[in-house]
Amino acid sequence: MRAWTSQLRFAYQPVVDLGTGSVTALEVLARCGGGDVVAEACRDPELDAELAALALRSAARREGLLPLHVNVFAATLAGLGDLAALRRAVREAGRRPWEVTLDITPRPVSASREVSAPHEALVSAVGALREDGFRICVDGIGAGDPPLLLLADLSPDLVKVDAAVVAGLPHRPSYRAAVAGLRRFCDGVGALLAVEGVETELQYASARAAGAHLAQGHLFAPPARRPVTEVRVPVCPPAAPPEGRDSQGPPVSEFLHSAALLPLSASASQVRALLTGSPELTGVMLVDPDGVPVRAVDRDRFLLAMSGRYGHALYADRPAVRLADRPRTVRVGATAWEVLDVVAAGDSSRTADDVAVVDEAGRCVGVVRLAEVVRALADSRLEDAPELDRLTRMPRPGAG
Repeated sequence: MRAWTSQLRFAYQPVVDLGTGSVTALEVLARCGGGDVVAEACRDPELDAELAALALRSAARREGLLPLHVNVFAATLAGLGDLAALRRAVREAGRRPWEVTLDITPRPVSASREVSAPHEALVSAVGALREDGFRICVDGIGAGDPPLLLLADLSPDLVKVDAAVVAGLPHRPSYRAAVAGLRRFCDGVGALLAVEGVETELQYASARAAGAHLAQGHLFAPPARRPVTEVRVPVCPPAAPPEGRDSQGPPVSEFLHSAALLPLSASASQVRALLTGSPELTGVMLVDPDGVPVRAVDRDRFLLAMSGRYGHALYADRPAVRLADRPRTVRVGATAWEVLDVVAAGDSSRTADDVAVVDEAGRCVGVVRLAEVVRALADSRLEDAPELDRLTRMPRPGAG
């Protein structure tokens, strides 16, 4: 290993949901005081792959529950075809592949004159990782962009817009139009749109107006040695829907929260420890080895059963599925109205339960909360009723 590897450290930057203000994930960033580790990794696929594994191990030592973003160059995937070291690190850390998003920077591949071979190799490598459950992000859009065909063939779960584009959003209509176009692409493939380098409230407001779902930047929290799970989010009017939005209501991606996932074999004690240690959680999804939700645990009903007379003695060391229900699910491209349809068709006693959002393979990628969906739909109906006063929400004098 290089002489400067003893000085290698990792920093953590939160990924913030622009709709809810919550931290949905942490990006793990390599830092080194004795050399340019990113430049070295760009030239050395083996080192780049090892850095991804070290980043995962570093985050695992922090014992966090949030999903992680780990960086890797596209040339590394195209050259190696796999990330064996990262796979090992995920297993050893007790994590699951669907909790890890690979932030892929395509610039080294697109710079190659032999475009077709790296293109095919990259798409193949990404496909294998996706089959195992890893989530895929195309990073750095706007600075060294990948070819449009490559972006379409990768069909990512997340697209990240470069900070250079974000800096120009408040003042350049063409930048806003470009980001809004990316939002339409994301809606078409069931992906989320993220922006990087948000430093001002004006950039934040512009990113929301252009349709971004997620954001990172110093405005919320800079990269830090210790993971940050709470951030300051500016007060901002609700973002207007991007042009061309489907009339059937906003997509569930606007309400997506990170899901608390445990294996189907988890005991009631394990679920209880997770819920009591994370007051913000409203439930837990019990998933099979592929990440498909099989049972859903509602926080209130579960803790009530555990705290009742003999509750701990009856359930603590037994599988949590005894206190779980069948999950209610919607596809990742569903609309808010489809969430209401799923809830209305189920048990009326479970109307407040989380609804799992699943990808094409049935894997859980997050949850939505009914109260947020209902509030958004109510507001959208008010926006569609110009005869109502925006402040009082009553009919205007003389309306009708």
